[in-house]
Amino acid sequence: MSGIEVERSASGIVTLWLSNPGRLNALSNQMVAGLVAEMTALAGDASCRAVVLRGRQGAFCAGRDLNDLAALQTAPPEEVERMYDLIEGMNRAIYFCPKPVVSVVERVALGIGTMIAGWADIVIAEETAKLGFPEVRHGIAPYGAVPSLLKLMRPRDAADLLLSGRTFDAHEAMRLGLVSRAVPAARLEQELEETLTAILAGKPGALEETKRFLRHCEELGYEDGIALATKNAKAKTGNAELKDGLGAYAGRRK
Repeated sequence: MSGIEVERSASGIVTLWLSNPGRLNALSNQMVAGLVAEMTALAGDASCRAVVLRGRQGAFCAGRDLNDLAALQTAPPEEVERMYDLIEGMNRAIYFCPKPVVSVVERVALGIGTMIAGWADIVIAEETAKLGFPEVRHGIAPYGAVPSLLKLMRPRDAADLLLSGRTFDAHEAMRLGLVSRAVPAARLEQELEETLTAILAGKPGALEETKRFLRHCEELGYEDGIALATKNAKAKTGNAELKDGLGAYAGRRK
């Protein structure tokens, strides 16, 4: 058991459920490896239109499984390297996945659980969910969270969250850019359904190209970004998917 349960819908939505019963889905070594394997496979799966990340038993993820983390402190150096390489691979597999990725945060997302949620393209959170980075309280520097948070928010806000180790709710997370939408628990499933319906209305090729370009432009200055946008628009003009989409739109207007 990898601790990752896979659920597929007829419409092409693949839900990856984090499952570590009784531990608020704390992320074990097996779960890290499982997420990397599943996300890597889905990246090249033409039948997958979007990925949903969420946790079983009404919680997202309470951070790293402390048993596995404690065992790592006395593990051979090669095992330590392998584990942290896998965690980096998990970050890359989620963040750079060519499919739209939506995370659904219920009850709690702490430490690496907050980052797994935040690496998604769209983050929908129960408004009472508690998020945070308690690593410093356990003697751990949250190295992996730093580059991710600095992409999303002001350095001063990132420092506040990481140095205090405090928890915060989904509304504050939304204000800081870590969450897309904070909604009442009763509306969570409807919000997810509406989001996925909107994604499925897009053309697969256009969605993947948009994601690729979003990630690429994050590393560019504005001038380079708009120049590349113009170049890509010229190159993509006339492709089959675009013609099909414009033809369907024109037909609806008649």
